[in-house]
Amino acid sequence: MQWWRNQVTVLAVLAALSLALRFFSFFPSVINHDESTYIVIAEGLLKGKVYFDGYIDTKPIGIFLLFAAFLKVSPTIFTLRLITALWVALTAWLLYKLKIRLGASHQTAMASGVLYLFLCSIFTFYGVAPNTELYYTLFTTAAVLLAVQPVQHPWFAVLSGLSLGMAFMMKYVVLFDALAIGLFLLMQQVRHKERWLNFWWRALLMALTMVIPFLLTWAWYQAQGLNDTFLFHTFEVMKRYPVSRTPLDYLKFFADFLLRFLPITLAFFVALRDKRSNPTIKLLAILWMTLTLIPVMITGRLFGHYFIQLMPAFALLAGEYFRTDRTRFVYPLLGILIAANMWIQKKDYYDKPDYPRQIATWLQQQLQPKDIIYTGNYHHILYHLLGMDSPTPYVHRSLLWQEHHIQALGIRPTEAWDSLWTQQPTFIVFEGQLPDNAFSRKLIANYRPVRRFGKDITVYHRLH
Repeated sequence: MQWWRNQVTVLAVLAALSLALRFFSFFPSVINHDESTYIVIAEGLLKGKVYFDGYIDTKPIGIFLLFAAFLKVSPTIFTLRLITALWVALTAWLLYKLKIRLGASHQTAMASGVLYLFLCSIFTFYGVAPNTELYYTLFTTAAVLLAVQPVQHPWFAVLSGLSLGMAFMMKYVVLFDALAIGLFLLMQQVRHKERWLNFWWRALLMALTMVIPFLLTWAWYQAQGLNDTFLFHTFEVMKRYPVSRTPLDYLKFFADFLLRFLPITLAFFVALRDKRSNPTIKLLAILWMTLTLIPVMITGRLFGHYFIQLMPAFALLAGEYFRTDRTRFVYPLLGILIAANMWIQKKDYYDKPDYPRQIATWLQQQLQPKDIIYTGNYHHILYHLLGMDSPTPYVHRSLLWQEHHIQALGIRPTEAWDSLWTQQPTFIVFEGQLPDNAFSRKLIANYRPVRRFGKDITVYHRLH
């Protein structure tokens, strides 16, 4: 009974801290465009649309199914962000459990959980904005925890593999987390000189169960007559997505991450060199962080939120710094950091004008029952706020407006625009100056600007 009380207490503390750190991010309608895409496509799935056919994006289907489940719980952006904060707290608790399992003290295990919360709750594009990485790290952390259980029961291997499989269906780079787990278990096998048959049996179970979610998804698409569509988006699009960068670009990208979280970075490297740090935790953290850093770099896209994938490993080892003899000033400093973070987030998210919500409120007053809107290059969260569907399958605003997405997805923009014009959208929203292309010429000929929001957001209304 006492054990359960302790676990609930730890989880409650982490949940409260996560809610405090992320509270003011619950309010704006948009933090970044990826979350808006998850919401709009998830709503489409709940209405019967087929992903990769009715709606299209570059990610596997898993994140959209997860958001569909979230939307079943509550359809508001506020509660989606609240759920995300609790999701992050649950990931931190699993990290705490993992450290305890590997022989760490409560003090350093709790430090790792708290550090993970800070890592992904400070900077907008490194965790505050809900990105895919924020969700699948719960499954990868759970997979590691299940894989290192002392009792080598087959069910632990099965559940670990399934957890990796669910994460894999959110983003295929999870394969590198799986490799990290495999290498760690292999090195532990050599170290403890256990029976090799037990190791290979567990590894085979994990590998087989990891591919089950992918195979089930593939089978479902085959049953829908969309096998070629599924294979194209799964393999061909992924192959086209990476871009080349110079070694200096990669170095600056990684250095930015380390400097951005400098106090935690210092704790990480001190713990790495400290002979008193738990050697098993050190080994796991280095393997996990090194292997998950590979997919962060190889795409060449250099987005900050990619680093979320290696944050559990980073926090796992950095927490080793916070032994009892080093925590004299931790609690007062922690309070100052929480207060400072909330103040900054209030200024960044709560105090600024929420133009998408203002536009949605104004449009709601103008729209007739059968009217259609197209959000152009502006925030597609408007579809959710207005309870409407996207008139184009390319929901994310960048897909039809950025060349690398057009090439990767094999989009024919002329056909996409023709399909849009046949639906005769009543309102079109555009941000900034119109480009000199066929879309703009058609827009100017058939629409007139009727309302401006902010400095450069224009709402256009169809002339006839």
